[in-house]
Amino acid sequence: MNNAQKYFKVQLQNEKFSKCYNEISEQVDIEWELEKVKNQIINNTEKSIITREIEKLQKFVQNSMFARYQRALA
Repeated sequence: MNNAQKYFKVQLQNEKFSKCYNEISEQVDIEWELEKVKNQIINNTEKSIITREIEKLQKFVQNSMFARYQRALA
């Protein structure tokens, strides 16, 4: 394990860092999925496939928002 990995592992023990890291990770996941759907639209992918991808993304956003709300209550 290199020094950066060790430092990151230590930082994950910090609750504030861990919370921010998780929120940023969720945002990056959402951006990645939106980019994928955008490319499918640009490439004239079948509408049913695009709709499925959007529904998966919608569920992911709802779940992450619910989890964030639950963490705030805890």
